[in-house]
Amino acid sequence: MRDAAPEIWFINLQRARERRALMEVQAESHGIALNRFAAVEAAEIDEATFRRLSRQWERPMTRPEVAAFLSHRALWEKAAERPEGLIVLEDDTVFSAHFAEAAGKAAASGAELVNLESFGRRKFFRCGGTETLGRFRLVDVVRDKAGAGAYWLSQRGARLLLDRADSHAAPADAFIFGVCRPRVAQIEPAVTMQVHLLVARGFDVGLTTQTSIQIARKHLPLVPGNLGYIARRLGTQMRLGLVQARRLADAEFRPALFDEAAFRAVLPISREALDARLAAYAAEDQSAS
Repeated sequence: MRDAAPEIWFINLQRARERRALMEVQAESHGIALNRFAAVEAAEIDEATFRRLSRQWERPMTRPEVAAFLSHRALWEKAAERPEGLIVLEDDTVFSAHFAEAAGKAAASGAELVNLESFGRRKFFRCGGTETLGRFRLVDVVRDKAGAGAYWLSQRGARLLLDRADSHAAPADAFIFGVCRPRVAQIEPAVTMQVHLLVARGFDVGLTTQTSIQIARKHLPLVPGNLGYIARRLGTQMRLGLVQARRLADAEFRPALFDEAAFRAVLPISREALDARLAAYAAEDQSAS
């Protein structure tokens, strides 16, 4: 067991006030302390840095994707300094009723990274790789596919990511689960889900959000300038093929378990509380001007 509980940080653009309110209202309701990290602004990335990082994945990355990667990387640097690691959240994360309890359980695990969220997509779990922790269980992940909205990162896991980030870049979830591939566990039932995914399931969250960070994968024409992207994509497909073969032996392909009642118990988030928080931000702006 670790002596100190991990800090919890959320990534938030300065202009995304409603998302900030979402996180801070939830934190107050759940009795937890959150730290805000001012997200890297896409427009502030210099052209040389953007050109260098945007060309290192399986397709050209957008400026918002590079900015999100750099924001996550900044928090990996914090996690690398802390023996207890760090919990990283994106600012459209909704907590279940059991989030605070699960956060402590994740930090007591032996994994390098523990995914706290359900992204609604299937992933590869190792059969038999399960540890029971009270109401939760930690399941070893053979290969995750998407979602970097809520995770605990160990000090060792952070150092692994940073070592790889010296020479590689990708959208944050693709970098974690595809490029670097630390030892990952999933907490079940998942204790967070992003707003738009809950809304799609029919939940009344109390607000709606949209995401424009990722774009749909497009077919790249077979021309000399695209050969590096295509080669990296083929390498990923070959590795996924090997993981698919493990379904015949020690892996299962399914979504993370999701406890609907644990989310319905805390939703919708109070619109009155959100509006009060937004009014407080406006008052702070006026007093600072």
